[in-house]
Amino acid sequence: MKILKYIRLIISYAILIFMALFSVFPLYYIIMTSLSNAPNLISLDVSDLIPKHIYFAAYKDLLTANYYGGSFPIWIRNSLILASSTAVISILLAMITGYALSRLNIPAKKTLAAFIYIVTFFPYTATAVPLYLMFAKFHMLNYIGLIIAYTPGTSIFAAFLAKLAIDSIPPSYEEIAMVDGLSRFQVFLRIVMRLALPIVALTAILSFSGAYLDFALAYAFLLPHVTNWTATIGLYYAAGLLNPASAPNYNLFAAGSVIMGIPLTALFIVSQRMMTRAYSTLAGVK
Repeated sequence: MKILKYIRLIISYAILIFMALFSVFPLYYIIMTSLSNAPNLISLDVSDLIPKHIYFAAYKDLLTANYYGGSFPIWIRNSLILASSTAVISILLAMITGYALSRLNIPAKKTLAAFIYIVTFFPYTATAVPLYLMFAKFHMLNYIGLIIAYTPGTSIFAAFLAKLAIDSIPPSYEEIAMVDGLSRFQVFLRIVMRLALPIVALTAILSFSGAYLDFALAYAFLLPHVTNWTATIGLYYAAGLLNPASAPNYNLFAAGSVIMGIPLTALFIVSQRMMTRAYSTLAGVK
């Protein structure tokens, strides 16, 4: 029996180690590519996975060079502004809509909730062309138009999740707070938002990453103005991916991917802490 137990334990650890290596290897490969002097994937060899020399030329070029009249740091700044604005607006819309569907007596509330649920199944790419045509007609092919175009995609899905989360919060929490003198809006901010922090964190991650990593819609809205490019557009051109006749600079592309991944990693860590704190501070009515 002990032998079988040890065999199962060894097999379990072997599977876990294999899955961990399988998950980490792409990230490791990108980092090693960014630190190599090989301009394209054909130049890379298996021996480059454990490099003898580390080169920061790709990072230096990316952070200091001028590309088509713009620079990568400016494009990163543009992406952060765009993604942060989208995340904040998406969180507010999702939580307010979810609270209204959960707590307020709205006509045809169940029908509206079902409609929101169905809309979440539509692929994002199916709306790219209609959005472009609509915003072009109103002369809003800019950051404001792009933020407005990004926001519904995440906020609709998050509103449905917010409704489910708020449904699980006992209404007595809010009733007692309003008896103590808080308004409904104060109750929403101090109690509902606090207890629904996991949904807030999830909405922040989805909306920020969606806007931050988007290429197609940003390309359609911002292409004529180089200084307004996002990091995904700028990296596409800087690495030479637009020219099929020449070999792209994949070490430059990998370096840009690593830099772009830093804000996403930071957001994920902060969101994890928010969700942990939310679950640990849940309290009953006193």
